[in-house]
Amino acid sequence: MTVPALDAALASWERHGRPGLPDRGFALSRLPGRRRRGIYRVGGTAPVFEPDGHILRMAPSPDGRSIAVQLADRADEDAALAVVDTATGALRTYPEVRCRYDPMLWSADSALVELAAGGSRRFVGLDAATGRLRTWAVPPDVRLRLFPGGARGVLAESRPGRPTVLTDRATGTRLGAFSAVMRVLAAGDDVLVHDGARLHAVDPRSGTPRWSWADPSLRITSIAARGTDVLVAGVRAGRSVLLRVAQGAVTADRAVAYRGGPAVATEVGADADGFHVLVEGPVLPPRVVAADRLLAQRPAATAPPAFARTDRHAVTADDGARVPVVVTSPAGATGPTPLILTCYGGFGVPSLPTFEPTVPAWIAHGGRYAIAQIRGGGEHGAAWREAGRGSAKARGIGDLAAAARGLVSAGLTRPDLLVLAGASHGGVVAAGCAFESPGLCAGVVSTAAPLDLLNLGAHPLGRHWIGEFGGPDDGGRAERLRRISPLHRARELPAGTALPRFLGIVLDEDSRVVADDTQAVVDTLRRAGGDAALWRAPGTGHGGNHLDSLHRLGATVLSFAAIATRSTPTTPSTAGKGF
Repeated sequence: MTVPALDAALASWERHGRPGLPDRGFALSRLPGRRRRGIYRVGGTAPVFEPDGHILRMAPSPDGRSIAVQLADRADEDAALAVVDTATGALRTYPEVRCRYDPMLWSADSALVELAAGGSRRFVGLDAATGRLRTWAVPPDVRLRLFPGGARGVLAESRPGRPTVLTDRATGTRLGAFSAVMRVLAAGDDVLVHDGARLHAVDPRSGTPRWSWADPSLRITSIAARGTDVLVAGVRAGRSVLLRVAQGAVTADRAVAYRGGPAVATEVGADADGFHVLVEGPVLPPRVVAADRLLAQRPAATAPPAFARTDRHAVTADDGARVPVVVTSPAGATGPTPLILTCYGGFGVPSLPTFEPTVPAWIAHGGRYAIAQIRGGGEHGAAWREAGRGSAKARGIGDLAAAARGLVSAGLTRPDLLVLAGASHGGVVAAGCAFESPGLCAGVVSTAAPLDLLNLGAHPLGRHWIGEFGGPDDGGRAERLRRISPLHRARELPAGTALPRFLGIVLDEDSRVVADDTQAVVDTLRRAGGDAALWRAPGTGHGGNHLDSLHRLGATVLSFAAIATRSTPTTPSTAGKGF
């Protein structure tokens, strides 16, 4: 069931676009009023290319005449290599080259584009003029990636249990072995390597290290380089920050703010005219802003009147740790209101208050929206991440319960007005928390989550999650996972337990998580007399999706929350439409 007022409010906020950062004069964006992402010339409004399918990645050629894209017919992230002619929009597709976000590298003369296509296990070279394709097999135990840098790019070679080796392709020089390689960029004449913890600048001709830099308090989320100048976006103490680094020294370090209010730097990039930052907030639709504007040392302008406010709270977990919770409320709201509390809490991924149209739509409905920065996430440094990982995974579930109780104690909501919600790893935490403490909330939504932690291998990418929940050598692993697994928690609920409403959402084109676990939880709760439903989101996958799919998904979650909290919809607010 969809609540009409919420559906209308969501549609109103969805009219804002999601711009992409400039890349050689082009941007991969969804412009206001469009339902799909397309490729645009920077500053233009007519798409160079807007397919019915999904663009996973683009790489414009240096001369601007062609753009290599990874194009998927469905939202399952299984893409084929294609090349777009920017003058005509004509498309050449190579369905035999299967790729999934693999980096693509153009030669300096725009004659050749290359990539290591993970889906095909092939190293690929494509002649842009003739369309001729050359491929070489990649050994089954090797992962190859191509990155910019040097005269012909940098090759990253990864093998299980070994460091990743970087080699300059033009000279054959070994640039180093790294425990991980997140990204490699050209930085002037040097190669810049992000290994997950540090930035390293290396001379590609000799392999000589130039400089190395790290901030242990910072989780790096995005980097860009112009010459030897490096722009870093990251998270420190739960907040978005922006730094400028030159020759290994920090020359600017600022908390991200826009129009006088806190914001999040989602991504950074560099183009011919400077550094750019994608900035957004809970009710601030994303926009591209010059980095110099955000780094300037001048008093922030007064924020315009807003129909919502965002505050930071801290609750005390059962072991005494202080868990931050970011709450967005209607401006002037007092007393308990319906509240959606969400989290992620895994893989070191930060949970930050970014723009999602469901948030202002829910605020317009009179509710609050909160993000718990629980242990296991990447908001508060390496120790915070490790404290909710592997054998300590139950900590994150306990943190979410503490956040829920803290919000109730603060008078912001009540258990009968509270809905827990999470997607993917966050769906595991939300469901596990709700079933561990059934009286904590009125409802719980779990989206695209592996809810049987004893059977992770049943999911297409399940083998990659084993370490997050504890490796096979962990003592007592099976029993520990049984205690936090949402499916097993549901099966062990005492007879007669008053259960929260449950909505399990599975994605019709999900290539990472299968639906069986969610169906099993729904069946278990129904047998126990609970109100449980499964909804399959049509045309929706675990990665990027068209706006139509996202609208159906968002409207379903909001309507469930309104029904579970028995809150009465109001006429959608027109406040905040002036951004």
